[in-house]
Amino acid sequence: MKITILGNTNNPVTKTPNEPYSWFVKTHLDGFRRNDIDVQMIDHKSNCIEVIRDKLIRYKPSYCFEHLAFHQHHDKYRLFQMFSEINKKMGTKFIHTCSDARNEDRYSDDLSNIYHSAFVGTHGMKEKGEQDWKIPTYYCPYSSLTYDNIAEPVIKYMFKKAVFTGNPISHPDRKQFIALLKEYGVGMKIFKTQSHNDLRDKTPQLSSSANVILGLCTGYDINGYIDVRPFQYLGTGACFMGRKYHNIDNIIPDNLYYLFDGYERKDAKYVKDTWRKIMKTDTWPMRTKAFNFIQKYHSSKVRMKNVIDVLEGKENKINCFLDDI
Repeated sequence: MKITILGNTNNPVTKTPNEPYSWFVKTHLDGFRRNDIDVQMIDHKSNCIEVIRDKLIRYKPSYCFEHLAFHQHHDKYRLFQMFSEINKKMGTKFIHTCSDARNEDRYSDDLSNIYHSAFVGTHGMKEKGEQDWKIPTYYCPYSSLTYDNIAEPVIKYMFKKAVFTGNPISHPDRKQFIALLKEYGVGMKIFKTQSHNDLRDKTPQLSSSANVILGLCTGYDINGYIDVRPFQYLGTGACFMGRKYHNIDNIIPDNLYYLFDGYERKDAKYVKDTWRKIMKTDTWPMRTKAFNFIQKYHSSKVRMKNVIDVLEGKENKINCFLDDI
């Protein structure tokens, strides 16, 4: 089997080609390779449709996974036409993926003559996808990169302050809650996404070293949606504190991290009190348990093996629920 990933394959932080920053690309690339799949990447944004077509013809993949076709980088109808031509010419099957916090994707018409199937990150998109796209659509949440061990702690990342990685002002509720935390005296160290101090490539070292890492995202009320961060940080041995997602208990048990319910003052007070408690607590038993659980059930290697099995007809869903374990 040969697989091509069509997506954000160039790192906007380091400006390095074929060094993906996108969590979709990073985990799919890692997972496929760890399952001994021959995989190539094509950057969606920097290549015109004609170049993408030529590369697909040269690579001759069995499957092409993409996650940006419904965005505005290229005319989606020209892409659809090219996908259909490649499928008829070489038999390549095109797979759409979307892990966004959405109940339906950006395109909602029949795709059965263009796509083989889709893997999406919410239950709403799964239902809408099967109904509107008329193709097999599977619930497939994010995963962690695959690691054998928790990284050794690094002194320069041993922050006693609570760490947040992301854009602190990109969502109004997040921005307001961060202001509340500071008002309550919670010391914070913020590493802004895609900036000069972005630390995504240091995730294992940050996770093992920092006192606690905060998950402050949106989409908590969307059934089945789980942000990158629980997988990213629990899968590298972090002490993690985050707001609870709708139906996360079916995937990640709540004894692996510290959770809170909302973005109200009572939640800010809980974060402050828990942060102070964590500084006096040996968190390594919880960190180790979280690392082992995520790597066993939600690593990129495991998730992509699930995906491959679905494509080969060995499974009819992604085995990511606790009830399935």
